[in-house]
Amino acid sequence: MNFINWSKPPEDPTGLSMRDLQKMYRIVFQQLLECKRMKSAESSTATHYRRSANEAKQEAKKAKGAIVTLTKKQKAKEEASKAGYWSGGAAICVALFYELCKAGDAWIGGAKYQEFWQHEAMISTLTFIMTSIFGWVYKCAHPDSK
Repeated sequence: MNFINWSKPPEDPTGLSMRDLQKMYRIVFQQLLECKRMKSAESSTATHYRRSANEAKQEAKKAKGAIVTLTKKQKAKEEASKAGYWSGGAAICVALFYELCKAGDAWIGGAKYQEFWQHEAMISTLTFIMTSIFGWVYKCAHPDSK
């Protein structure tokens, strides 16, 4: 009687008894089920990784299009430029106010307050107030800025 190593069944089953063939069938069938289970697990894992990779690619594409990387120096320069524009806009508004008052000779409170409105302190105060208002409007319009 030949000894059969059941952990590695023979490739050619000729000469095996019916009992040995049944045992070999059960072993091979269990291996088949294990292979199917492993294939299913690998397939689901691969699908999950593929979805994750696709999501990451989409996020990267969105981020690349939406986010511009700036150095601190570039960002500071950009913010200073914006502040200058808004401050300049406030100064222009004050200048227009004074030009309109001069052109129409219509000062707030009448002609007797013309010297009050034309005093340097009042002009500076109005410029400061308008700059503050413009700054507040800018912050409301751009909540992500500091």
